[in-house]
Amino acid sequence: MFASRLLLALGFIATVGAANAQEITLAVNEGTTYQQAGGVHERYAPLLELLSHELKRPVTVKEVDKYAVFDKDLADERYDLAFIHPTQVALKATVQGDYVGLCSAKGYTGYRAHVMVPKDSPLKTLADLKGRKIGVPSMESITTTMFIASLHRMHIDNPDSSFTATRYQDAVPFMVENKFVDAGVTGSAKVADAWAGKGGRILGETKPMPIKLFIASKRLTETERTKVQNLLLGLSNTDAGRAALARIGMAGFVPWDAAVMNDAAQRLGIAK
Repeated sequence: MFASRLLLALGFIATVGAANAQEITLAVNEGTTYQQAGGVHERYAPLLELLSHELKRPVTVKEVDKYAVFDKDLADERYDLAFIHPTQVALKATVQGDYVGLCSAKGYTGYRAHVMVPKDSPLKTLADLKGRKIGVPSMESITTTMFIASLHRMHIDNPDSSFTATRYQDAVPFMVENKFVDAGVTGSAKVADAWAGKGGRILGETKPMPIKLFIASKRLTETERTKVQNLLLGLSNTDAGRAALARIGMAGFVPWDAAVMNDAAQRLGIAK
């Protein structure tokens, strides 16, 4: 009797282990400088259902809000799929790690940092920012990362030594208006347009690059990665897909552009 019960227990443990091994984890980061409404598990539920159906395996979601943690977890290949707001984190995983780029979000392929100054500012070009006080979003945000990379390419060393960081992009104009800083940086075209609309000046912009990138671990089979990519690219073509996109605030996805991504990685200083 004891032996039969032991075999049943061992069989149950093995079954549970096998089931867990089949589970796919989608890690998500939606940025540090924008507030998101609603919980990730609730908002991503329709997409998870579509992915699970397509892959014939349960797909779960995990929110990773710290970029440094996400970076380390991807280096350890803890996730099967990842949807990542900051370009530098996704590209590091595809260039230096064991991940493959699948697609990027529509409407976010031309993201750039805009530099705002008062109308009467003596600054004329981005090169004039050397030694100036500059307001930026979170130091690890893609906006600030792109801005720093651009300054480095102009041979401005250690530019972040004169930065004042704020968590939310909307707070940057306040710092400029109240003369806490000489210039402010935002990745929001809406914020930049509002600044110009009030008479402020846009001193310059960084070269654009995609953000909000979808990547997949190489431990998924090539067939599985292709299924995920095709599903994402086709979401905007079906009612269920459009509903899933609406829940996560996306319009759809476009294919991963290797040439564009390689250029972005080079500009951000990400190399093998």
